Amino acid sequence: MTFNYLFFSFTLHLMTYSSADEWCYDIQAQSEPLCNVPSKWNNISASCTQRKQSPIDIITCHATFDPNLKPFKFDGYDKERELKLENNGHSVELTLADQEAIQITGGGLPGTYVATQLHFHWGNESKSGSEHYLNGEQYAMELHIVHKRKAGSDTRGRSTATSELAVLGFFYDVGLPNNGYNNLTKALERITLPAQSTVLRVRLQDLIPKEEQLKLFYRYEGSLTTPHCNETVIWTVFPAIIQLNKSQINAFSKNLRYSKDQEMIANFRPIQSRNGRTIFTSGVDAVLPNARYLLITLFVFYVTSIRGSAFTFNSC
Repeated sequence: MTFNYLFFSFTLHLMTYSSADEWCYDIQAQSEPLCNVPSKWNNISASCTQRKQSPIDIITCHATFDPNLKPFKFDGYDKERELKLENNGHSVELTLADQEAIQITGGGLPGTYVATQLHFHWGNESKSGSEHYLNGEQYAMELHIVHKRKAGSDTRGRSTATSELAVLGFFYDVGLPNNGYNNLTKALERITLPAQSTVLRVRLQDLIPKEEQLKLFYRYEGSLTTPHCNETVIWTVFPAIIQLNKSQINAFSKNLRYSKDQEMIANFRPIQSRNGRTIFTSGVDAVLPNARYLLITLFVFYVTSIRGSAFTFNSC
């Protein structure tokens, strides 16, 4: 009887984590070795192995300046609302109710995009936890604000399949305390386990940098960073860093859990290959390295023409 029960329990466990819908992060495999970690997400969806996957490492001096990437217009970001905050088993997610009132336009986007939700990725006790890297650096946390293209919105000739979503990505680092996050980090204590939720009063404007700091950003075509990894995302990543103090950052890893037995840490997908994609920038930071490259080239040409020497250098 005991053997049959154990065999049944193991079989049920195996069936659960062989499900096409079950996925996890690498850290979760320590307690659930049969779950599909990122390297096995192709078991869930073939899209996870396509060529425009996210996240990536954004090398700023390789970015191409695009004069069409004008500043964003944020509608409804300044209004305080009561919103649902939930532990969804993989992250903490804030559902953006009354969605028609929270929109973004501009930023070189092909139309109007309506906010649907936001969520976070983090490491362990203020250690590296962002999904995107910036010039090879992984930050403490990353915020994703997800927007869906408004029905009937002009796509400016772009494929609707590759521009369905516009996601804004923001990095965090350890610094001064941020009063805009006090209610949020306190609310995490009430949603420790998956499926637990609470109500939070918040303004999106308080969670992100000042609008004047958001004129510089990076743009590329990519995917969702969780299964099914659909390549339907116009990514915008801002280099303006959001500062939280250590206790505010640690509130995520200390309060939230994947399950009763495992803390929620390191909930990020490893960076993916760029595969020849162009990274665009709205600012002149990418133009300046090219100007420096030209000046160095002229200098090297001058010196070598005089001395007959050979010089090598890296423009980035």
